[in-house]
Amino acid sequence: MRNGDFLRLWSGQTISQFGSQISGLALPLLAILVLDASAFEVAALGVAEFLPFILFSLPAGAWVDRLRRRPILIVADWGGASR
Repeated sequence: MRNGDFLRLWSGQTISQFGSQISGLALPLLAILVLDASAFEVAALGVAEFLPFILFSLPAGAWVDRLRRRPILIVADWGGASR
């Protein structure tokens, strides 16, 4: 790991993915334990979580391919951190 930029990118992505996986587990558990959500409601919560990704990922991907990559990665990581 001699390349410092790569190490920072890799470390940041690892931490980001870990946080995303924890929130993916915590949200349904919170709905079940605190709100007494049914199986259908937990499934609807999962659909609502991934629906924007499905609807916007292809058009957004085509659009950002025209822009510089580094600023896009920084903005995307900040947006992911606010989730």
